[in-house]
Amino acid sequence: MENPRPIDVANAEIRILKQELMKMRSKMVLLESQLKPVREDYLKKKADEEAKDKECVVVQNNSGWWW
Repeated sequence: MENPRPIDVANAEIRILKQELMKMRSKMVLLESQLKPVREDYLKKKADEEAKDKECVVVQNNSGWWW
């Protein structure tokens, strides 16, 4: 068997890299679709907490033990 040309070796490596990139991309799309509801729920809870914090009134009275 004769030695492959450098261009043939490079093309084979490029094909393998493209396949790996496509696999990684599909995994990323899947993860993104799975995490979207979790992220939305987190943002909603965070917004609710911030709204509750804005409703709280801090009373500070330094004249006694009651703060």
